[in-house]
Amino acid sequence: MDNATRTMINSLAQDILSSFDIQVPIQDIDEFVGMLGGSIQTDISSTDGSVVKEGDSFRILVSPFQDERRRRFTIAHELGHLFLHMGYLTNMELWERQDENIYHRLGSSEKEYQANEFAAAFLMPQNEYFKVMNENIIGNKVNTSKIAEYFNVSVEAASNRGKFLGYLKW
Repeated sequence: MDNATRTMINSLAQDILSSFDIQVPIQDIDEFVGMLGGSIQTDISSTDGSVVKEGDSFRILVSPFQDERRRRFTIAHELGHLFLHMGYLTNMELWERQDENIYHRLGSSEKEYQANEFAAAFLMPQNEYFKVMNENIIGNKVNTSKIAEYFNVSVEAASNRGKFLGYLKW
């Protein structure tokens, strides 16, 4: 993914947080999905997650075989597909063309990378990440487990976010 796309995705995530007055760290992502008019359903056949258009609304399907932190990231990832690739609230023409399309979380396509970027930016906005990171520096090391705890994401997600933002080394 190029820098312009990454910047656009981060900007969109921030705009959505601001538009809906969502406080970070997000306490209840299920509530946010409900505010949008969508629903979440546990689905044993879902690999991690997927999103499907249902009339003027949507449903996010999530696997029951993931912990709460992974589940939150999965939901945020599916919101990425919803806004970026399905056009929900962002591109009415694209949204109208969705005919019960289902976005499954499979593979490593460009759309999957974009949805992951959205999820990370939505759950861990850049400015808030920077602030929390700076509060958790010990010597020349960053305690990413504390960052993960603050945002209620996995240590891997917190570490990757810091790396993609250029704050942490690969």
